[in-house]
Amino acid sequence: MQKIKDLASKLALKNAAQHDGKASAKAVLGSLLGTLPEARKDIPQTMKIIEQTVSDINKMPKTEQQKQISTLKISTLKPKKEKQIMKDLEGVEKTVTMRFAPNPNGPLSLGHSRQAILNWHYVKKYKGKFILRLDDTDPRIKTPLKEAYDWIPEDLEWLGIKPDLIVRASSRFPIYYEHAEKLIAMGAAYVCTCPKDTFAELKKTAKPCPCRDLPSKEHMIRWKKMFKDYQDGEAVLRIKTDIHHKNPAIRDWPAARIVTDPAHPLVTYRVWPLYDFASAIDDHLLGITHLIRGIDFLATSEKQGYLYKYFNWKYPKDILTGKLIVQGMKSTSEARKLIEQGKLTGWDDVRLATLRSLKKRGFSPEAITAFITDIGIKKSDISVSEKNLYAYNKKIIDPKTPRYFYTEDPKEIDLSETTYSDTKITITPPVKTQKSRELSIGTKIYISKKDYDKYRKKTVRLKELAYGTLDNKFTPDNEQSPEQSSKAGIQVLQWVPKKDSIDIELIMPDNTRHTGKAEANIKTLNNKTVQFERVGFANLIQKNNKITAYFTHF
Repeated sequence: MQKIKDLASKLALKNAAQHDGKASAKAVLGSLLGTLPEARKDIPQTMKIIEQTVSDINKMPKTEQQKQISTLKISTLKPKKEKQIMKDLEGVEKTVTMRFAPNPNGPLSLGHSRQAILNWHYVKKYKGKFILRLDDTDPRIKTPLKEAYDWIPEDLEWLGIKPDLIVRASSRFPIYYEHAEKLIAMGAAYVCTCPKDTFAELKKTAKPCPCRDLPSKEHMIRWKKMFKDYQDGEAVLRIKTDIHHKNPAIRDWPAARIVTDPAHPLVTYRVWPLYDFASAIDDHLLGITHLIRGIDFLATSEKQGYLYKYFNWKYPKDILTGKLIVQGMKSTSEARKLIEQGKLTGWDDVRLATLRSLKKRGFSPEAITAFITDIGIKKSDISVSEKNLYAYNKKIIDPKTPRYFYTEDPKEIDLSETTYSDTKITITPPVKTQKSRELSIGTKIYISKKDYDKYRKKTVRLKELAYGTLDNKFTPDNEQSPEQSSKAGIQVLQWVPKKDSIDIELIMPDNTRHTGKAEANIKTLNNKTVQFERVGFANLIQKNNKITAYFTHF
C-alpha cells in the first residue's frame, strides 16, 4: 500500500499544479491505475487512499504544494499529445478509388478495421470511391462463412463506412478465366503438371520446369483439361516471371488451381483463381488508384507487377503498413474452430476482438476510428496496449454516459431503525444528458459482500445517502453529512435499495460472470452503455426478461 500512497501523492501534486492547486481524485485514479496495474486488485482501497491524499493536498497552500513538487522533482508540464497526422496520398490526379478486401470467413476484427478506416479516411478526403471487395476464392484454407457476407457490410456501417460498390470475387470467375486464356495465348502463363515436390526443387534451384517452354496451344489444351480431366494437384496455372529472381516466392508463381471438393457456401467451381491473380485483375478493372495493405503483401506487389506489365496496365500506388498488435485482446485466427468446439459463445464472444464483440461491450465506433487514424500509416509493426483503446473510448463516452448504482454479490443491510427507512432520495447525476432520478429505499439495502467483509463495524459512507457504522444493521452518525466524508478520508460504499432493485449478470472481458443487483431505473434500457458507479462502464442487453451487462472498461 505504501507504493500506492507514494505514487498517489506525486500524481495528486502534479494534477493540482496543472489545475490551480486543486487535484481531482478521478484524474489521479486514472493515471495511477495506468501506471500501477496491481492497484486494480482492490479498487475501493486504492480509491480511499487517493481521496485522502487528494483531500490533504487540496488543503495545502500553493506554496507548500510547490515546495513538495520541487523536493520530489515532479514534472508538472502537461505532456504534448503526439498525434500522427494522416499524410496526403501521393500520385492523386483528380480523385481516388480505393478498396477494402477482407475474406468473408468471419466478421471484421479490430485489426481488419484498420485497413477499412484508413481507406475510408482518404476516400472522404478526396471525395473518391470506396469499394468493398469480398475476397472469397479460397474454398479450402480460409473457407468463407455464409453469414459473413452480411456481417461485414453491417460492421462497416457501424463504423460509419458506406461502400459505393460491393463486389464478390466468387461471382467474377468468367472474368478471371478470360484473362488466364489471354495470358496463355501470349505465352505469359502456362499449365504446369509437374509433381509438387519436383517443382518446388526446381524453383529452389532457379531452374525452369519442363512444362514452361511448351507451345501455347499445348497449354491451352491443358487449361481446358483442368476443368474436367485433371484432379487436385495434377495441374496448376503459373505466371511466367524471372526464374532467377532473388525471392523464390516470385518465381513462376501459381495463378489458379484445381479444387474438386470446394467447401464454398455460394459457388461450386472446379478451377479456382488464387489471390495474387484475381485481386490484380479486379484492381485494374475496378479502377483502383491506391492500395493500402499490410507490409506482408510486399511480395504480392512484385508478383502482380508481372501481370500489369503483360497487359500494359498501370499499377495502383501501393501503400504498405506494418501490423497493428493490440496487447490484451484475443486474436480471431482460431475463433471459428473454438466456436465450432463450443469453447466460444459466438463471433461476438467478449474474449474476441471482433467489431461485433466490441459493439456488444459498449465501445463507440468513433473511438475506434480515432484510435486507428491517430496511429496513422507506418511500415513498422505497432504494438499498443488495449488500455490505449480504452482511453479513446472513455474520452468519448464518459461525458454522456448515464450513471447508475450496482452491487456485486449483494449482502443485505438493515436500515429499518434509521431515519432513511421507507424514504425516497433524488440523485442528480454529473452527466448533463441524464435527468435526476429517484430511489425508493425501503427498509433494506444491498452492498457488496466484499465491502461488507472488509468494512464491517467500521465507519463508512453510503454514497449519496448516509455516514455511519456498517453492520447487519446500519447505525447512522448524524454528526457528519455525507458531503463531509470524503474530506475525512472515510471509505465510500456503493449500495442499491432492495425494494427498488433488479437482478443483473455482469460479464467481464475474460467471460467470468458475476451476479449482482442494480437499481431498477435501468430496466427500461436495452443496448445502452451505462456507468455503474465505482465499478466501470458496461453495455446492457435485455433478452427474455433478463438483463445482462457486458463490461466495457473502467
